[in-house]
Amino acid sequence: MKVWIVATYKKNELKRLENNLLSQGFNYFNPVINIKSHNHRFKEEPMFPGYIFINADIENYQKIKYTKGISSVIRFNKNIAIVEDDEIDELRKIQHDSFTEPISPKVFIGQEAVLTNGPLKGALVTIASMPRNDRVNIFIHILGTKRKISAFLKEIKF
Repeated sequence: MKVWIVATYKKNELKRLENNLLSQGFNYFNPVINIKSHNHRFKEEPMFPGYIFINADIENYQKIKYTKGISSVIRFNKNIAIVEDDEIDELRKIQHDSFTEPISPKVFIGQEAVLTNGPLKGALVTIASMPRNDRVNIFIHILGTKRKISAFLKEIKF
């Protein structure tokens, strides 16, 4: 009986892995979603970066484990991680829906937020740039002037 086995793949080896899985006759699913960026462009991003779902018999565990491009097959103690067909169908629906109605990021330029930590805790700020390395530039009013400062994204409540 075929099940969906969860595995991780090596960084930058997705195409190689896909070719290897197809040549071995395995069906796989690597869900991607369509994201609408702050400049109104669309880009595809993996739904689960580094993870892939492989439809195969449990007996093929060793074959999958040693496929070039696979980093590891996810296990919990001696149990192999398995995803049900209806869950894969739901992921396919989310993927399909993201291409008809792209997903917008929760942070966008011009969005108002509140600082949650530090000496300016509770201050109303405006997002000035998109997050990079967990930091974002914000505009804050201090002593009657608008200042641009940098803050950790986790210190801001939207």
